[in-house]
Amino acid sequence: MKNQIVGTWLLERFLIESPQNEQRNWGINSQGLLIYTSSGHMSVSINRDVEKKSAVEAQNYFDSILFYSGTFAVDGEIVKHQVHQASNPTRIGKEQIRFAKLENDILTLTSPDESFGRAILTWRKIA
Repeated sequence: MKNQIVGTWLLERFLIESPQNEQRNWGINSQGLLIYTSSGHMSVSINRDVEKKSAVEAQNYFDSILFYSGTFAVDGEIVKHQVHQASNPTRIGKEQIRFAKLENDILTLTSPDESFGRAILTWRKIA
């Protein structure tokens, strides 16, 4: 699968699924770009619209951006991201596991279950 996911992907949908299997969008107007290179490097950046009338606008901006980059490896249908840089410093040096499903030019990456549930991201290959 590694050769099949090399390229540039545009975010189509970002869902959060609760432990009770309820799904909601991750914010309004989520946009993102995911890049996998043949050398084994990756980068993902995602942002969403921010509520600008809030008393905590600066925190809302910080919370509206997800970014990390590093290297990746593929093991069957599991993609492992080794995080080297990140908007959230607690991710640096850690591995992000994603369960991958590839159908034509659509890649769905799902995180393992966590306290909030799991993230389900759908990407469309653009290059």
